[in-house]
Amino acid sequence: METLIAASFDGFLAGAWNIGKVLAGLGFVIFVHELGHFLVAKACGVQCDKFYVGFDVPIKIGPLRLSGSLIKFQWGETEYGVGIIPLGGYVKMLGQDDNPNQAEEEAARIKTVNEDGEEVLNPRSYPAKNVPQRMAIISAGVIMNLIFGVLMAAAAYQIGTPIQPASVGGVAYGSAAWQAGWQPGEDLVGFSEDDQDSHFYRYTWDLRYAVIGAGMDGQQAVPFRIVGRDGSQRVSEVVPVQASYESNHRAVGITSASNSTVAISTTAEDRGAEGLLPGDEVIEVAGVVVPLDQHGPAGTRQRLGWQVREAFAQNPGEPVEVKVNRDGTEVALTIAPVPMKSPGFVLGIGPITAFQLGSKAETLGFVVGDVIQTVNGEDLAAVGAVELPQYLAQFDGQDVIFGVQRQEGDAAVNVEIQVPGFKNSITYEARTRSAIGCLTSLGIAYSCNNVVTASNNPKIKVGDELVSMQLVQLEGAKEKVDSRLLEEDLNKYLSWFFIHGNLQNATAGVVKQLKFKREGIEEPFEIIPDWKRVENRFRASRGVIFSGLQRVHQAESFGEAMGLGWERTKQDLQRVGQTLGWIANGTASVRDLGGPVMIIQVAQNEAAVDVTRLLLFLTMLSANLAILNFLPIPVLDGGHFVFLTIELITRKPVSERIQGSLSVLFLFLLLGFMLFIVSNDILRLWF
Repeated sequence: METLIAASFDGFLAGAWNIGKVLAGLGFVIFVHELGHFLVAKACGVQCDKFYVGFDVPIKIGPLRLSGSLIKFQWGETEYGVGIIPLGGYVKMLGQDDNPNQAEEEAARIKTVNEDGEEVLNPRSYPAKNVPQRMAIISAGVIMNLIFGVLMAAAAYQIGTPIQPASVGGVAYGSAAWQAGWQPGEDLVGFSEDDQDSHFYRYTWDLRYAVIGAGMDGQQAVPFRIVGRDGSQRVSEVVPVQASYESNHRAVGITSASNSTVAISTTAEDRGAEGLLPGDEVIEVAGVVVPLDQHGPAGTRQRLGWQVREAFAQNPGEPVEVKVNRDGTEVALTIAPVPMKSPGFVLGIGPITAFQLGSKAETLGFVVGDVIQTVNGEDLAAVGAVELPQYLAQFDGQDVIFGVQRQEGDAAVNVEIQVPGFKNSITYEARTRSAIGCLTSLGIAYSCNNVVTASNNPKIKVGDELVSMQLVQLEGAKEKVDSRLLEEDLNKYLSWFFIHGNLQNATAGVVKQLKFKREGIEEPFEIIPDWKRVENRFRASRGVIFSGLQRVHQAESFGEAMGLGWERTKQDLQRVGQTLGWIANGTASVRDLGGPVMIIQVAQNEAAVDVTRLLLFLTMLSANLAILNFLPIPVLDGGHFVFLTIELITRKPVSERIQGSLSVLFLFLLLGFMLFIVSNDILRLWF
């Protein structure tokens, strides 16, 4: 109990420390922006009445009265403070006020009388300065954000920042990447003809932007530059496809790369120390040393996980010898086969959906739409879609005749295709929601028809169709069901391959209730199947999930760090512009935008990884603030700059009445937009 309390307290302190870093970082970005305005205003001789991070608007709700400021103090002519509303900041200069209700008062305040008795503008007021000076003051916040964006990114690269590289960890069968012949262990080093080759592109940012940038029409190919396992380079033009029926987001069909350190393992459940434990680093598998990643500082490099996964999957029914580094000690283990679990029925094999580039299947006479029904005359109804690859292992090295059903016009015909010297090869466990099956050696991807073709479960009959799945929390269970994932419709994007693989680790507390349709029954019926181990069928993953691969991107000199900082800032600026363009042309939706809640959440996640990741996030935030604040919208710096540009051209200032009216209008529009964005955050997090 004492250990548990101590661990909980340590977790609380770590979380509080990360939140503190985030708030300090976000406050610093705002502070830097306003500091730019303040310093240039002072240099131009403008009186600055207030300098605030946050807005000092008093809150009055019934009897509740809250001061507008958390902290404030007077130093010289300026009041410095932290406002109670943490959505920005401001510098209040003499003669500048966006509130039209205070325009007359402010106009009277800046008037003074010169030696000749004439009424003139106070020379220390903002309106008294010439147009270039006012332009400099208005643009100084953006410029300061860019300068500090470069410096923060440079600091991150000087220290060395961990990233999740844009490397191929797994390839979803039938996906665009699979069809193009991509393999686990390959590196994506560029996404256009203009990119410079780099092994430090990020999986979550660079790859995502390249995919989104291809558009939603499903026509534009991305010229991915790839370095293969053997170091060879090639360009693979792949068209991203829709990731799910519920989203416009597109994907190429890969998962992120892993290292050889165990994150989750069930191999020790029945075998104690003979199994892999979380934290074990596999250093040798099947007599072959697991290689180190070759990128980043030598002391930070991790061992690559794809080789271990392939050795586990190659012969799932055979034991595999491994050596691991366990707390600094080398330990030899034998990783036994892990039996597959079955719900007591199988779902039938669906049509062939795609072929891999250069596949044997096409040359042998298979066509998309064929349904494999027999092997050497034996019916596959009792085998089903999931177990087909392991069933075929018994024919390794033999001549095999596949019997397929093919649609020719309105008629279905049976065709036999001979495969001489059939080779059984690697088949990974499905890990993506839309996963399908694969005969790797033939380069065939095939679907599941969701219809029961064999059953020893008395509640399930041949011909029943699986239509959906629902999470069910059993009474007294410690696990909590996420209400957002209560029901998944197989008619949309959730595949039986994914469900079957996911349920191999099913817990006792949370189970999955399956819903079936049956001919002659109007309403679907539900069952909770009893998952039991089956003979001669084994899990390709052996119940092991490895940690994500990380590389440390570190500059070799201060000059290189500054160069990387500038490139990163420039890239972030381009992506803000891209995102605004995507929203304008419909490629992305405003519902995908995040507000303050999401910003804090993402920043906290980045801070939890490493302080350098937080610095890079703040660089991105600075780029966002710079561009968004300089949009030509009244109230924002960009709107003021437009008014000043008009004044510079016409040599006549825009009417204060017009400026004030437009400012009020757009202030309400911006507040409405902010409420919309915050509601997006709330819906995304809790609903």
